[in-house]
Amino acid sequence: MSTRDDRLLQLCAAPMQALGTVLAVDAEGGGCLVDVGANDIGAFDIGTSDPTAADAGTPDSRTGGAATADAARGALRARRAASCLLDPAPGDRVWLVGDLAQGLYVTAILERAAAAADAAPPRMSLPPGTLIDAGAGAMTLRADALRFEAASQLSVQADSAAIVARKLSGVGREAVWSFGHIKVIGELIESFAERVVQFARWSQRTVEGIDQLRSAHVDYRATHTMQLQAENLVANAENLVKVDGEQIHMG
Repeated sequence: MSTRDDRLLQLCAAPMQALGTVLAVDAEGGGCLVDVGANDIGAFDIGTSDPTAADAGTPDSRTGGAATADAARGALRARRAASCLLDPAPGDRVWLVGDLAQGLYVTAILERAAAAADAAPPRMSLPPGTLIDAGAGAMTLRADALRFEAASQLSVQADSAAIVARKLSGVGREAVWSFGHIKVIGELIESFAERVVQFARWSQRTVEGIDQLRSAHVDYRATHTMQLQAENLVANAENLVKVDGEQIHMG
């Protein structure tokens, strides 16, 4: 092995840290291309004038992209570190650590340029099965608008839950509720349905004002006893009034 090759291997394995600017992001591979300028603090320098040392490099099977620098000081291939939750975006000022042999990592997003109006919002990525645990304390999420999205299922489990909102709306194809006790209090309750079916072992309703029912056909049936009681009872029919029974008592 020549002195130059030995020197190059040592430089590739040497740890480095540097400031850089993200040029492009590989959405599928999880890596990004970072430009390390000559004036950046701690910038790595291959230190050879041989153009083969600054070639596009060998493939990185972990990210599917180039792993070595394409210039003595220039674009480097890097992956987002597990501790860096914010996904890099083109134009980001980032901090790089690692080496060219094992790979470079973006450990922090130091600064992000002002995004255009149509640019994608900042994104935080966590590995599958992530658990955020606040222990015995409380955790608060605060924003002008907060949205939860789940591709298949959204579950909320707690000993007690409360929702306080000026306006609450929900849209779906099917809703199933199972409660031991339900209490609804409101000034106005409106319901619209193609068909309403209710089953109850026992039912009671109290109305202080008017209780009005309008229908094309009304059918009340009681297995044993039906009672109508009022101070004044009025029954009107345009065509026919029929009362049938084994015994009819009036007066």
